[in-house]
Amino acid sequence: MRARAVGILFNPHGEVLLMRRRKEGRVYATLPGGGIEPGETPEGACVREMLEEVNLVVEVIREVLTLENLGNSEHYFLTRLLSGEMRLGDGPEGVRHSDENWYSPEWVPLRRLDEVNLVPEGVRGLVREVGEGG
Repeated sequence: MRARAVGILFNPHGEVLLMRRRKEGRVYATLPGGGIEPGETPEGACVREMLEEVNLVVEVIREVLTLENLGNSEHYFLTRLLSGEMRLGDGPEGVRHSDENWYSPEWVPLRRLDEVNLVPEGVRGLVREVGEGG
């Protein structure tokens, strides 16, 4: 296990970017992010992971939360879009994508956030708070 960096990105319509997943029969969503590589800063990992997972170049605005999840530190960053077209990126998720291990990035309106099985559950309130200007 290693530390993770996670990006929170909103579009001008008030929607947050989530990665929908289907794995081992479970359907859920996560915020885009992944492991911090040796020698990499959490901010740098966030930028890299957003490009690898969802094909978007972002900049980090600020860290909004660090939490312990299953024994790992997770760094959550509010990000701003610089460029790119949202799609499944060319990183590990794109390579592993299959009918059994499925990834789909999508924009979800904040008002529909409760309809999504977002994991970890504790970030739902954070996403809502940050999205509403907190």
